[in-house]
Amino acid sequence: MSEQIDLGNIHIKEFDPQNFSKDEWQLFHTFRKIKHEETDPDDPIADDESVEKSLHMLSKHPEANVNLFVIVDNTNNKIIGRMMHLIFHETSASYNENKHLMQFDLSLLANYRRKGIGTMAMKKIYDYALKQDKSVLISSTDEDDGKAFLKSLGAQTALSGVENRLKVEKIDWNMVEQWHKEGYERSPEARIELYYTISQEIIEEYCKIYTETLNQQPLGELDVGKIVFTPEMIRYNEKNTAELGRKHLTYMSIESNGDISGFTEMMYNPEKETMIVQLLTGVKIEYRGRGLGKWLKTAMLLKMREEFPQVNVVTTGNATTNAPMLSINDRLGFEVHKEGISAQMSLEKLGEYLLKIEK
Repeated sequence: MSEQIDLGNIHIKEFDPQNFSKDEWQLFHTFRKIKHEETDPDDPIADDESVEKSLHMLSKHPEANVNLFVIVDNTNNKIIGRMMHLIFHETSASYNENKHLMQFDLSLLANYRRKGIGTMAMKKIYDYALKQDKSVLISSTDEDDGKAFLKSLGAQTALSGVENRLKVEKIDWNMVEQWHKEGYERSPEARIELYYTISQEIIEEYCKIYTETLNQQPLGELDVGKIVFTPEMIRYNEKNTAELGRKHLTYMSIESNGDISGFTEMMYNPEKETMIVQLLTGVKIEYRGRGLGKWLKTAMLLKMREEFPQVNVVTTGNATTNAPMLSINDRLGFEVHKEGISAQMSLEKLGEYLLKIEK
């Protein structure tokens, strides 16, 4: 049954994880658990302590200014939504090519949608973007209501993507082992190495190949500039991973001349013990055509089977235009779980929408 909403009782409150009270955290966890049931009821959910740690870390991001908010219905003192917006710090290596850009995220419980609350939130986003001199806004969603809302604002779908999932029970391990063997045969002078943390000796080169391959991903029509990974960013991520009790695994292919030619990475979160996330896989252009991507991904799957036997689902995200990676994933048995979009709009367009709504 739809909630009766008095917009005068809806309050958008800054969410500072450093100063949230115990009672406020409890309200937030109640919200996120309801939201989880609405969107991912069959997936494991992280515990309260891990979520709190993660949000503390996010609010101290070294590369970006991340502002968090909760949306509260004061009628019943209930958190009914959350909001986030992010801009790069001027000191970030990614700032110069992205100083025009602001990313935002907005989420509401189902009973509170299509009641004007989203528009209230967008007014705050607009005001902040205007103050920070941002001209382009980007947001992503895999929910039908979210897609409809972004379209109503005048945002254009700039990139389509999918969350693909692989059921471990359906993996053809004979094929995986054959691909792995072929990797050695096609690159007899290369080797692959596993890292849980990136060694100081190779971190500079690793950042270069990570930055290079990350920015070669299909971005559709997104007005996003170069994203630069630095050693400081890698160490920040490693510190957070360790504090959260997670494991981040990176396999690299190393050429006989010492070059890192490719890599793949996975993240395991013990809070979601039956799932593991396949992250970025990249091969430098000059080393493509030798099946390095297949070699690295199969090495990781074999390591996953050995180290995380409790995992029954591998999940990953791909742009629908990333044909080479989709081809490998299809042959491994990945199937589409959710379809999402990244949409963008100009600040001017959002201003026109809000002015029209006010009339």
